[in-house]
Amino acid sequence: MSKSATVETTPGPVLLSTPEVQQAQHLLARQQIAVAMERARHAADADIAQREAVLSR
Repeated sequence: MSKSATVETTPGPVLLSTPEVQQAQHLLARQQIAVAMERARHAADADIAQREAVLSR
């Protein structure tokens, strides 16, 4: 009986918890937060502009 391939049964790279890996993970997390904050800033600016346009009618 064979098992279907899943994330648990599929071989893949194993990242050792080295200082370099931890630093790379930290950098990636910071970049993801920066992107999310920038997107939120743009969304807030667009929302404010839309509200101002409605109020100025």
